[in-house]
Amino acid sequence: MAHLEDPERTPPPEGYQAPFYKADRETEMRAAHDHFQARLDAEIAAGRWTPSVREKTNA
Repeated sequence: MAHLEDPERTPPPEGYQAPFYKADRETEMRAAHDHFQARLDAEIAAGRWTPSVREKTNA
């Protein structure tokens, strides 16, 4: 954080290289949810998965 606040006088931590960006986790998680929801909807529409049927696991 010190480097981001004053990059002219504070070097980045060892092992890090620019360019840096601040992650927008909410936007990233919403995009991931949309992606996986679309995949799930496609499987349901194709009849390959029924939400009311739970799959058995080999635990």
